[in-house]
Amino acid sequence: MKVLKQIALFCIAFLLTMGLSELFIRTSHLASVSYTEFYDDIGRGRRKNLDYLYFNEGFGIGRYNKYRYIGEANPPEKPENVFRVALMGDSYVEAWQVFDRDYFGNIAEKILEEKYPNLHFEFLNFGRSGFDIADMYAYQKNFVESFHPDLILYFLEKPALQPVYSDPLRPSTIIENDSLIISFDFDSTDLKIYQTTNILTQNSSIMNMLNISRKRAIETSVTKILFDKIYFLFNSIEPEPEISDIIIEPVTEKIVKSLDPANIIIVNRDKHALPEEFH
Repeated sequence: MKVLKQIALFCIAFLLTMGLSELFIRTSHLASVSYTEFYDDIGRGRRKNLDYLYFNEGFGIGRYNKYRYIGEANPPEKPENVFRVALMGDSYVEAWQVFDRDYFGNIAEKILEEKYPNLHFEFLNFGRSGFDIADMYAYQKNFVESFHPDLILYFLEKPALQPVYSDPLRPSTIIENDSLIISFDFDSTDLKIYQTTNILTQNSSIMNMLNISRKRAIETSVTKILFDKIYFLFNSIEPEPEISDIIIEPVTEKIVKSLDPANIIIVNRDKHALPEEFH
């Protein structure tokens, strides 16, 4: 009985400590809960009305609005006398770690409204970290076009021209019967695991941090995580490979040829020139 009592007291103390730690982390905004949710239209996406805070290569603090993107919550219905620009790309465009006042879309709004006072400009941030051109195209068709943009800007770099389908819970742009389609054929096991674990990570900062650490440990050696800046003292670090010429995949070619040049502009946002065959 004495042992059982000690175990019970330990469990109570542990749960109380975890609860108080969770309360402190959440109220002090030291860390965020999971910022993703699964939706029927876009697969895994950003959560509505969620404040986020990131500490990785920099510091980021902001909010995903009720329409599931960063920035002012402009509704899908576009008012008259508004010129709306949809910004699409990867983390460069999503800009987790850039404050609103410094975001290039917000700066562009101010510059254009000063130049054209009779028009109101809206730059909507539809960037998503890790997106390549196939992800952007699916996002455009499934989500972005519902906001009726007058102009869509694709911000691309060389690696983004090669679809890698990195997230099994995002729609895939593929070729089927020589036609470009967007597939929602998600693996049921992946979806079930995600929905089960998300119950914990969406409601607990501690569980979300543990889950992020678990993923990081899978992707990177534990010693590199622990020693970080002095890791090179124990192991030789291979230089990052140079970006070589890539092969333009058929799906990339079909995507580009399907884009309407009347309202879509492709911007090379990298220091490397895009391949000649892409042009």
